[in-house]
Amino acid sequence: MNESKSFALNLKLTELNDMWRNYCMLHTELYDLTCDEYVHLLSSDMDQLEETLQVKNELIGRINLIETNRTKIITEINDIDETINVSKISDIVKLSASVGNDTETKQLEKYNALLLDIITKIQEQNKLNQLYLNKAIHSLKELKDSFSGRKTYQTYGANGVTRSRSVNP
Repeated sequence: MNESKSFALNLKLTELNDMWRNYCMLHTELYDLTCDEYVHLLSSDMDQLEETLQVKNELIGRINLIETNRTKIITEINDIDETINVSKISDIVKLSASVGNDTETKQLEKYNALLLDIITKIQEQNKLNQLYLNKAIHSLKELKDSFSGRKTYQTYGANGVTRSRSVNP
């Protein structure tokens, strides 16, 4: 690879490194908002919950813009030289290492590991939020049924799945 291609490649790799840093920062904000969402659910503060969800959706939009830019940069990297074919982060790390950019390679590996950790935490928090919402919906349904005079009993079927049965007095 000639010097101008190598220089262009190093610039694109630096851009991707900055992008991964931004991914980490934005996903950290997303995690914080997801935790705030849970707190607002627990406290039944619907105004704050609505505001948090709006900020969360705007943040997801910003993350999607970075994702679009990432795709563009990967295409540009692949266009620098016909021997380059990157599509995922491991390809980018290998490419970075192959051009001798050790500092960028190590940073990218660290950012990617951090990003994966943050995403895992976001997924776990989202599951917790969903579990809380499911329980709240179930409680509201039971409360509604009790006002209508119906009694609901839960039994287990032969396959171990719970079944609800309503009885009108």
